[in-house]
Amino acid sequence: MSAETNTIAPAQVLLAYKAAAVGYAGAPVVAGAELTVCSGEVVGLVGPNGAGKSTLLRAVTGDAELLAGTITLVGRDVTGLPPIERARLVAVLTQQVSAAFSVSARDFVGMGRHPHLQRFSALGDHDHEVVERALVATDTLRFAEQPTDTLSGGDLQRLALAQALAQEPRVLLLDEPTSHLDLNHGMQVLDLARSLAREGMAVLAVFHDLDLAARYADRVAVVAAGRIGPAEPPDRIITASAVREVFGVRAVVGTNAVTGAVSVTPVLREEAVVSASHGRVMVIGGSGVAAPLMRRLVLEGWQVSSGALNIGDADQLIADALRVEYAEIPPFAPMDAEAGITAAKLAEAADAIVVCEVPFGRGNVDNLLVAVHSGKPLVLVGDIEGRDFAGGAAKSYWVEAMTNGAVRVDDIDGVAHALSEMLGGSIAPRHE
Repeated sequence: MSAETNTIAPAQVLLAYKAAAVGYAGAPVVAGAELTVCSGEVVGLVGPNGAGKSTLLRAVTGDAELLAGTITLVGRDVTGLPPIERARLVAVLTQQVSAAFSVSARDFVGMGRHPHLQRFSALGDHDHEVVERALVATDTLRFAEQPTDTLSGGDLQRLALAQALAQEPRVLLLDEPTSHLDLNHGMQVLDLARSLAREGMAVLAVFHDLDLAARYADRVAVVAAGRIGPAEPPDRIITASAVREVFGVRAVVGTNAVTGAVSVTPVLREEAVVSASHGRVMVIGGSGVAAPLMRRLVLEGWQVSSGALNIGDADQLIADALRVEYAEIPPFAPMDAEAGITAAKLAEAADAIVVCEVPFGRGNVDNLLVAVHSGKPLVLVGDIEGRDFAGGAAKSYWVEAMTNGAVRVDDIDGVAHALSEMLGGSIAPRHE
């Protein structure tokens, strides 16, 4: 949080779920929900489709049933709040926004002032000022006089956010707020949500994009299998194991170099992996050159291992995501005797070994030595020229391998053919 945020009054719990069960027609979708959202923070909900993220939001506004437990808004039980009072405390931006009838965009936003007006009263000067600020904040002032039924889905989505802001709520609920927005306006909406939180609002948002959740939420909670997990900082919640367990996706989870937030790179879906195995293939890589091959091999049902990889290397991150066994060495460290022994054991267990187009220096040339002396069918990708930084050792091992019958190929498709000839398998191209 910034120094500016620290000048705000102490955080207050504005929205709280306690042992809450929410659902429809008496059937719970999420049960036992425990969650608080305080002034000054954005809390994100993530999870698979149909898990109940939106239902948790709808229970606050009365559009879903509260079947057990309590939900409180600014300390007041929502079940005892008249709709008009609830609308003064909480506003919501839903996934789907439609213009039920044609009014000007300005009048559409002005409807957000109704909870603050006496029945049949017209908007006063203050109300018009609030509407104007909401139009400016959401970049919708430029089409304020246009009929709503002529606007695009994205423009209408931002206009609905302007209407929500015109309510001047204490709590803002965002249900996939960027679903219809381009990159620019999606960032604008989420930047605005962060700004509103800094000013003291409590924001609860549903995200499908884990990167956006990590970037904009102070805390994140997973909704899955009818339950909601604890809300904690994104780096504690969005992990490779959680992505695999909750979404069925093997992913590399790291840190975005620009924002410093958690970043998720999906690698493959669990259900896309072929269950039958063609055999065991060891892949010698490093510096990210082996990642595409390892992924394709795993997708086709091969059992894959690797040589020694430095922690933090792109191939090591992919290997972890794919659950590929390898010899682990510290970042930037050379192979040591222990790593060499582990790599040799993995080579012994393999049916064939593929050496990718990795540069070889004194720190990793023992990977090539292990492959060449394994006695296993060997596939060499590319040429050694320009890749030997080990004083000629890499070229010597390469020539030895070729002399002993290694197959040299130009690319991954060549690897596919060679392995098919050697072991009877296939790594035909996949569109994943």
